[in-house]
Amino acid sequence: MAMKHTRYQFAKRPLALVIAAHNEEMVLAATISSAINAGMHPGDIYVVNDSSTDRTQAIAEKHLGARNVLAVHRSGKAKAILQAIGHFQIIKRYYWMHIADADGVFAPDYFQVLRRHLNLKYAAATGHIQSLKGGWISKYRLYEYTVGLEIMRPIQAFFGVIPVIPGPTSVYRTDILPKLDFTAGTLTEDMDITFQIHRQKLGKIKFVHDARTYTQDPRDFGDYYKQILRWYRGNFQVMLRHKIGLRAQRLDAYVSYVMLEQALLISQLLLLPLAAWWLGNYNLIAIPFLFDVVFFFAFTVWAAVLNRRPDVLGAFPLFYALRMVNLYAFVKAWFEIVVLRKFQSAPSAWSVAGRRYRIVADGIIN
Repeated sequence: MAMKHTRYQFAKRPLALVIAAHNEEMVLAATISSAINAGMHPGDIYVVNDSSTDRTQAIAEKHLGARNVLAVHRSGKAKAILQAIGHFQIIKRYYWMHIADADGVFAPDYFQVLRRHLNLKYAAATGHIQSLKGGWISKYRLYEYTVGLEIMRPIQAFFGVIPVIPGPTSVYRTDILPKLDFTAGTLTEDMDITFQIHRQKLGKIKFVHDARTYTQDPRDFGDYYKQILRWYRGNFQVMLRHKIGLRAQRLDAYVSYVMLEQALLISQLLLLPLAAWWLGNYNLIAIPFLFDVVFFFAFTVWAAVLNRRPDVLGAFPLFYALRMVNLYAFVKAWFEIVVLRKFQSAPSAWSVAGRRYRIVADGIIN
């Protein structure tokens, strides 16, 4: 017991990495190895194993040692992380805590870049996410991430309205952790925690553009739909919980604008065909659609060039299907959460079945 206490008798270290894992034997070794190669000391990496039934525990202990791995009863990601914070005394021992998913890899300079930007005047920080190479869904996600993080995220950071610190790259100043509720019970715990930072005015969120991490995306249409529906349901849960639109914060104005933009887009998709049919003038549909294709394709080309991924262009015709799925999921989630008041809490269990595939290092990071 004395040795255990002695272990924590030293000055705070800069950064801890906490990885929550549930049945991650296919990907966990690659994630840990990439973190070490990207500049994390193995002693500062911790895995919380949420009742895995595969080799997750053994893999984590092999790479990090048993002292840096915590096994917990089925808790869900957010509660598992909360238990890890207490068990490993993260707040006492570190200035910053990085939370990461078990299905991604870090760019070789990720933690070196990140540390240069971790200033205690910020409450949290987030880096740049990009998709691992994969099928047509990953190609679409590459387009979405590029537009969102190269155009929208710098604007959000400038105005102080970053709405979500995403799971693969989320960093928190440890002294704010006791003020955050990890047991809120929403489907998108990363967004909920981000809203808590805004609501409590805990500090600014830093966007570190050049700190890049790469994440897995769903492999098939069914898994994509389940994921995007869960995200939208979680988004509306968080917005209701934090009463977005009812307070005089910049976050409320920004999120309300985004929701209005989505509503107008859906209205156009419904009203333009009706107007074209009523007036007998199908140019009302053809002309806006032509402009949309031109701009959509131009941004896709830009994303392909910027990421040196010409393979993305071949999947462009399929992108429209996923855009329509997104809009459908948005409407469905809004009706379920806002109108019917369903899914008022999130299940504690989390599953990665069907959503993981082995990471092949060759060619992942350009």
